[in-house]
Formats: sequence, structure tokens, C-alpha cells
Amino acid sequence: MRTHRGRSSQARHRTDRAGRVAAAVVVVAAVATGASVLAGPATRPLLAASCDVQALGTLGGRFGNATAVNRQGVTVGIADDAKGAAQPVMWLGTTPQRLATGLSGSVPHAINAADQVVGTGIDQAAGSPAGWVWSHSRATRLRSVEDRVASPEAINDRGVIVGALAPDEGGPAEARSKVPGENDHEWAVRWSSASSRPVVLTPLPGDQGAHAFAVDGAGRAGGVSQGTSFTPVVWEASGQARALATLGGGYGVVRGFDAAGVAVGDAVRADGADHPVMWDVAGRITDLGLPPGARSAKAEAILPNGVIVGTAELLVDGGTRTQAMQWTAPNAARVLPSATGAAANAGGSTTVVGYRADGAGGRHPARWRCGR
Repeated sequence: MRTHRGRSSQARHRTDRAGRVAAAVVVVAAVATGASVLAGPATRPLLAASCDVQALGTLGGRFGNATAVNRQGVTVGIADDAKGAAQPVMWLGTTPQRLATGLSGSVPHAINAADQVVGTGIDQAAGSPAGWVWSHSRATRLRSVEDRVASPEAINDRGVIVGALAPDEGGPAEARSKVPGENDHEWAVRWSSASSRPVVLTPLPGDQGAHAFAVDGAGRAGGVSQGTSFTPVVWEASGQARALATLGGGYGVVRGFDAAGVAVGDAVRADGADHPVMWDVAGRITDLGLPPGARSAKAEAILPNGVIVGTAELLVDGGTRTQAMQWTAPNAARVLPSATGAAANAGGSTTVVGYRADGAGGRHPARWRCGR
């Protein structure tokens, strides 16, 4: 997937997902509705209160990353086996079980309350990426069109899946379009079930592509419409696209919903800084603010207790660190507890999952219980 704002549309999405797919590096932040507001200025984000961190096991290797969690606390991600190869896994407690997908390099992206898991992997025979759904110990390949690959991002509790159909840049040449430019853009799509055909979610008028990253219980999808600018968008269950407000910088994306229809994500301001944001049901935007010492941040999800979780790029010792965060109100950010930093993602629960980083940068799967 190319970048936004001067780079191609897929790269930034691929960069976002690369945290979870390739390197499994994604962090989160949290904002709480009705929570106490942090008082006074701070030179650095405070440590998040009422969050306990728990180490998750691997398959005999050293490293891993938890990428998603459902409201029951069932967690999915990747964990190294004894040979050091990353495998897709599910943690019911702290012990992982391997998910057999029939693909290599599989990484789970999301899990719903029924323990249905969606993710991506590589079809070695075709030499191309592919999307999959795992349920009751069986994996189903997501349907696509001939010259595109399925990239699922989210699944709701009714089994509705959203994501994108991306150009197949690695498949056989005869399977690709011969029309220059025809395959340059992603198509946002919705699958009504694991076995259904994908339905394209039309971008905003004048735009050429789109990508869906979130789906709510009613089947509304959220993501980005891609054109000369990159506009945050919500697709109603009918498929109708609705543009949301931005911060004036020409880029925004929806990454998560709550049960009431409030959306979260990130948007770029006119000064070029990427900020975590929240949209109310009318599409009005609230800037959640960068944590002290951060150069960018994004919101990923809203927990049932109103907490918004996301990530921040903190400036540390002349470099940067991607850090799991909480915001208890706009401009009131807290980091999740970890001795050396953490990366995390969150689902429809009060649980946040991801990794804890060791002193050498190694990533160890972890789960945080927050907001009790």
C-alpha cells in the first residue's frame, strides 16, 4: 500500500499494517468518556493508572506480538516457534495455540466475539498475498477478483468483514490487467460472510480508490477515500459514503468505532503533524492532541468504558519510540506501563494487547488489563 500526502495511497496503509503484518509493530492510546481529566501541564506523558501488564507465551521462541483482542479477552497475534519463525496464534489464556491457515507468513488482523479471526498471508503457489478467515479450527480463503488480493482489516460480531482489494503486484503477469493505471488504486470492500463475494464500497465523488479499516455492529464501515487528498469516510450499511471533517492537512482516516457510532482515527493538521482524533455521530471532529514529547499519534479503538486507545511516536534520546498510549481527555495522554516501552492494539474490551520491548528492541507479546 502506498503512502498518502505526496506518496502513493497504498504505502501509508501498508506502513500502518506493516506494524501488524510484517513487523507487527503497532501501538495504541486511550481516551475515556466520563473519566477524570488530567490536571496541569506535563513535560512527558504520565504512566497510565489501573493497567496491569501480563506476559503472553510463545511457541518456544523468544519474540512475538499480540495484534487484536475481543471483548472476552481472547487474543490473537504472532509468536516465534523454536526455530525462530513467526506463526499465527491465539491465546485463550497466556498459552498460544497455532492457527493453521494454509498460507505462509500469516498474521491475524482482527477477532470478533465468536472467535472468528481474519488476517493475511502468502499463497506460495501463486506467489501472492491472500486474505483468510479462521473459525472453529478451519481457515477459509476470502474471495477476491482475478487481478486483486484480499486484505481484510476488521470483522464484527455478525461476521461482516471489511478491508480492501489491492493490486496484485506479485502474481503471474497474465493475471494482471494490461491497461496502464487500471490497477493502481485500492478498492474498499465489504464481505457479508467468510464465503461471500466482496462488495465494493465506492469512494467519494472524484476519488480513485479507498480502504476500509473498521466496521461496527450494524455493518457501517470506516476508512479513507483516496484522491488528490485523503478524506476520512464512513460507509453506511447501504454502501453510501459520507465524508468526515479533517484538521486541514489533506489526510484523515477512520480506524475504529464504538457502539454509539463515534469514530476514532487520525488526521493531519495544516502544519503537517498527524494527530489522534475523534468524530461524533454527526461527523464533527475533536483533536485529541499529541502527548508531550510526541511528533505524531493516532487513535485505534474505543473501549466499552469510553477509553480511546492508540499510539504515539515519542522523541526519546535523539530518536523515536512507538508507544502505547491512553488519553483520558483531549490533551491528557498517558503511556501504558512498561519498563522500556510497548506497542499495542485493542478490541471491543477493556483489554489492550501488543508487545513489550526489551532493551535490545526485541518484542515480547503482552496484554494489559485496563480501566477496571
